[in-house]
Parts: sequence; structure tokens; C-alpha cells
Amino acid sequence: MRTVQYRSAENLNDRIQLHKRFTTSNQGWEDFVFSHLPQLNGKRLLALGCGNAIQWRVNRQRFAADAEIILTDLSEGMLQEARAGLVGDVRFTFRCMDATRLDFEDASFDVVTANHMLYHVPDIASTLAESARVLKSDGVMMTATNGANHMADLDGLLAEFWHAFEGTNTMSERFNLQNGAKQLHEWFSAVEKRLYSGDLWVTEAQALVDYAFSMPRVQQLIPSEQKEAMHVFFQARIDRLGGIQIRKETGLFLASQPKKAQRK
Repeated sequence: MRTVQYRSAENLNDRIQLHKRFTTSNQGWEDFVFSHLPQLNGKRLLALGCGNAIQWRVNRQRFAADAEIILTDLSEGMLQEARAGLVGDVRFTFRCMDATRLDFEDASFDVVTANHMLYHVPDIASTLAESARVLKSDGVMMTATNGANHMADLDGLLAEFWHAFEGTNTMSERFNLQNGAKQLHEWFSAVEKRLYSGDLWVTEAQALVDYAFSMPRVQQLIPSEQKEAMHVFFQARIDRLGGIQIRKETGLFLASQPKKAQRK
């Protein structure tokens, strides 16, 4: 996954752009995330799987001047873009690190975030255990993810275009809005779920093609030579309906009261 999907930020950027440009929500995703973060005055935050750091770059001016924010990712390609977007800001440091084996002391952070990344890690339980270990007793972990029905409308369209794609895109199946709370409760006594409101109304076929071919399952099942045909397929739908509606199901968990007795 790291060497193909996330060796650079290109695939992630294609997905982010679709959500930013065609959202029906009045609140941007980055603002939604920021609104659920604790105040960071004098506090220390660890971000796991920070990707291109778009959430941190967009909210850069809103963080406390004395916050300490450590951004980590397993991909050096991702961190390269993250560093470029936050150059010169002494609040941010960057570490290439495996989220299942964190190189930090026990109880050394006030906040840990793992946004849209837990379903990628090979060992979710170890990542949650490590997050609980490095959190202070009054610390909070934020984990953003998708639901089981997230963007199912797009899955249906792709199956209509290319029958071998039938079935749903299961990228977030291992940790989603339906099963995430149970996994978090293994390591945290208190878990809250917050849902993000907003869908997509896509009016540009090429943006949807770029998004589709950023997904691992599309890359595996649909030949890249089909991009032009897919564009024609999406454009015909847009011409007929004015746009393509894609319903989303996304949000985050806030987990607190780490279970110190179970730390390994």
C-alpha cells in the first residue's frame, strides 16, 4: 500500500480535490476536524498517518503559538509534501514512523490523531495500543473514518461501467463508523462518534475519473486505457442530470480515558 498508493501524495490529492470542489456541505472537512480538536495551548499533539498534512496546513493560523505538533507518516513521499506546506513553522516537526511501533515515551502526548488511516495499517490493535500508551491519562485520541455506505453511489456507477468492479469499495472496511467504536473500547473507556454532514454533487467528469483511478480497487480491476471511456460514461450522466450525486458517510471518533492497565 505504501509503495504504490502512498509513495507520493498524488492519489490522496486527487481524492481531496473532489471532496473540496464538489461538496454540498457548508462546513469544510478541515474545519469540522479542527472544531473537534481540544485547544492546544501549551499542549503536545501527535498525528499518525498525516499524509500531505492538508488538515494541518489549512488550519495553520488557528493553532496556538505554543502548541507542539508532531506529524508522522510511513511514507517519505507524503512527508515531503507535508514539510513543504508547513516550512518555517517551528510548531511542526516531522517523523517517518510506523504507527504500530511509536518511538515515544509513555504518557507524553495530550492528543493523538489517526485520521482516515487506521484502515490502512496492518495491525489496528497495535496502533490503538500504542496510541493509548503515549497518551496522558486525560488525553484524547481522534480517529476519522468512513462508514460502510460511504460513496456507494460511485461504486454502483463503476460497476455499471465495468462489470468486473461489481461489489463495494471496501477501503475502510477494517475500521469504519460501524465497527470502529468497538475496537477503540478495547483501549479507551470513553468513545464518542461525531458525524459529518455533506454529500457530493459532481459536475465535471474528469474530476470523477481522476478520483476513481486514485482508488486501489479501480487501479487493480479497470485498465488505465479505459480512462477516456470512463470520462464519456460520466459526462453522459452529467449531461442528462446536470450532475452526479454521491452520498457520503464520514465522521470521527473521540476516544478518552486510555486504559493504562492494558498497555503493552
